[in-house]
Amino acid sequence: MMSKIEYMAHRRVHVAVGVIYNPDGKILVAQRAARQHLGGLWEFPGGKVEAGESVNGALARELQEELGIIVHTQTPLCRINHDYSDKSVFLDVWNVESFEGEPHGREGQPLRWLAPQELKHEDFPEANRAIIRAIQLPDYLALLSFDNNVPQISKICARLPDNCLIRLRQNRSSDIIEPQTTLAQSLAIEALHANHHRVVIDLADALDRRWQTTSGIHGVHANRHVLTQLTQRPVPEYLLFGASCHDAEELKKAVACGADYVLLSPVLPSRSHPEQTGMGWERFSQLAKSVDVAVYAMGGMQKTDLAQAKACGARGIAGIGLFA
Repeated sequence: MMSKIEYMAHRRVHVAVGVIYNPDGKILVAQRAARQHLGGLWEFPGGKVEAGESVNGALARELQEELGIIVHTQTPLCRINHDYSDKSVFLDVWNVESFEGEPHGREGQPLRWLAPQELKHEDFPEANRAIIRAIQLPDYLALLSFDNNVPQISKICARLPDNCLIRLRQNRSSDIIEPQTTLAQSLAIEALHANHHRVVIDLADALDRRWQTTSGIHGVHANRHVLTQLTQRPVPEYLLFGASCHDAEELKKAVACGADYVLLSPVLPSRSHPEQTGMGWERFSQLAKSVDVAVYAMGGMQKTDLAQAKACGARGIAGIGLFA
């Protein structure tokens, strides 16, 4: 006899989901009917993938039936497995940025266009939280060291793309990070804010609470050593939590601790670690697609690698010298 978990996984519903953008960069959401499962909440349009149907075919069909639009282009965003008390779903989520027609609720469902920052996870089914995080995370994540780069922050910012997430770290092992470094860190955060970049800071250890008194940050990051110390998510939901991972076990630990994104490395040899051959794109793809969390490819990345990374299941690319 199958256990409840095995039974739910066996009857998991495969759903194609579209994150539809208009020319202003806003995203279309629809309200679920009161009679439906999780009725009254908002959702990203889409529907069940039928037997023998491709994901892209199912999404195109569902969006034509629900909204009256013809999809021209679809690009992968993320994949999510989620178990509700009465239902299990596998959400196959795709960006839709080119379509024909004016979206309208053909089934009477209310529609809204929202900017990415207006998406609030409490307004959506629980499984959609990871979709919202993936939408709000950028394509690029840059690693900067505040202990030697503060005088050059303005020059560095000029090389960064818009909406870049910054991991601000020290060029020292995490166990040496001390409170007296906060002045240099604060100056770096101030400079990055002036250039409209979001910033996450490294945790010194599992008990580090500097995020409670550090203004201007959007989250925290755990390196692989700090990750091993954690037993739960170290920050509340309104802050991002990221982690550095190098193998399947570390990825599982990051997911168990509620990470919103992970840096998975090394993919390719890099200037900082030329002696490391890297796992290669095939292994990266296997690992990235094995977890329900936004994964950034790191190690030897160039801007031209973004499309390859996304095709292998990455949310984006990260690096130290990526924008040098």
